[in-house]
Amino acid sequence: MEVESEGESEWSGLGGRRDRDWKQEVSSALVEIQGLLREQNGHLKRIAQGLDRGSKASSEEVEDSTIRE
Repeated sequence: MEVESEGESEWSGLGGRRDRDWKQEVSSALVEIQGLLREQNGHLKRIAQGLDRGSKASSEEVEDSTIRE
């Protein structure tokens, strides 16, 4: 981690913001995106599990109907 004194702060060309402030905003945004991706991954896993259960149930129904005939 770099420590800057007030006299040596670097200004970016983006509206006078310091690089450190810009990097902190990007870092915060990435952490938020990471949390959203984890949440989405959890939803996708539950959907896949539900589909697996559904396909197993439908294949069992096909086997049952074949046996009955």
